[in-house]
Amino acid sequence: MICTLKKYNNKKRDNVTPIEKENERDENYSPDNPQIDLSRTHNNYHTVYPQGSYMEYINERISTLPLKRKVRSDAVLMCSFIIGSDGNFFIGLTPWERQRFFEDATEYFAERFGRENIISAVVHTDETTPHLHLNLIPIVGNKLSAKQLFTRASLRELQTDFHEKVGIRTRQGRKPSKAYRHGRVQSQDDYRPRRKESRRNGKASQDQSRRIFERY
Repeated sequence: MICTLKKYNNKKRDNVTPIEKENERDENYSPDNPQIDLSRTHNNYHTVYPQGSYMEYINERISTLPLKRKVRSDAVLMCSFIIGSDGNFFIGLTPWERQRFFEDATEYFAERFGRENIISAVVHTDETTPHLHLNLIPIVGNKLSAKQLFTRASLRELQTDFHEKVGIRTRQGRKPSKAYRHGRVQSQDDYRPRRKESRRNGKASQDQSRRIFERY
């Protein structure tokens, strides 16, 4: 199983919006990646639906924190996880079981890092293999600190824990998770307003990228 973590700050104007446009693909989305099949993009779905734009949610969430000083211009505002695997992991899983895996993965991150800190979680089924884009605000102890939240040690522990609680039980045919069962999973056909443009219209600033999960 592969998971990549990327951290985005806001030092150069707005580095978050291009990621949002890439994640939330609308009918005007024009991909640069040849592996994206636009005829299947309408099958993408959310396990956490974005409440407004990413930056709006980030700013609103930060405003609720009892911060003693202004947020630094180079502070990491969003951490993005891409959770997936090669095709072998999904072989033998029904579409419902695949969906359950991504719901369980989302619930795992919600419980570990705070449901209120998740900006959006969307599953892309329009590429070679399905994968989850989960974006969260790195808040720990009522402060913004990706450096404290995601250390080398914590990422190693996260790798092991996620594997045991989500990856293994998916392959063992665990009973359905109740994660996000309060409403049906939303596809992009249901999404209003639609997102526009491609992330290539802007340049995302990547402070750090780490591969924390390996294939098993």
